[in-house]
Amino acid sequence: MDLTFLTAGIIGVGPAMALMYWVLRDYTLPKVEKAFFDDRRVFFMLAMGLIIGAILYFFEFELGVAFILYALLFAVAEELMKLMILNFPKFQRRLDTQFYGLSLGLGIGGALGVGYAFYYLATLGSLAPLDYVLLITLAADLCLLHGSTGATLGAGVVKGLPFSYFSQAALVHIAFNLSIVGVGALPLELSMVPLAIGTVIVAYYFWYVKTRMIPNLVETEVKRFETKATKVAKKVAK
Repeated sequence: MDLTFLTAGIIGVGPAMALMYWVLRDYTLPKVEKAFFDDRRVFFMLAMGLIIGAILYFFEFELGVAFILYALLFAVAEELMKLMILNFPKFQRRLDTQFYGLSLGLGIGGALGVGYAFYYLATLGSLAPLDYVLLITLAADLCLLHGSTGATLGAGVVKGLPFSYFSQAALVHIAFNLSIVGVGALPLELSMVPLAIGTVIVAYYFWYVKTRMIPNLVETEVKRFETKATKVAKKVAK
């Protein structure tokens, strides 16, 4: 295997796998008695995300789209595409949809990270340590962004409010894209400034999704299920 591609793969997919494990481990064995999602579907959605991310990389990078188009229209288009997948009838009103949205988004972010890392590794050859810091941070940011917005869209589908949560995901995506203006175009040291701003945005939002949005939705849906089960049991008893 080509060492450049292998390195790019580790840089891009590594954060995606680490983030997926970090979030999902609390909702599967042995942390809970019964997993809240299907492992096979999680990895299927991850693989789908990797394919979609590779296609998006081609359109966003190889076609050389203007930055304002990338920052605004592509952000909306990417979130809308994820919503279309997650809003299929088989996913609607299902608690596990938010986890599939997370894995779909992490796949997209991972593929984009691989694409950008491979391009710079292949074209620039030897990189300075700060170059690797920039690439690794950007790849992690893309996973944080797409993973959190994917989970957000999934939560909206679970609640039956897909377009309300779509607006939230799109705004986060646009904010990140606008915050990283100049990354790659500015000198390396200066590029780290907008990248740091973008990192703060997506890291905070991912933390919010992991520690607030997902647990709150799980708790609400579990209580609703228990209430419904109790009512059914009372009816049977009568």
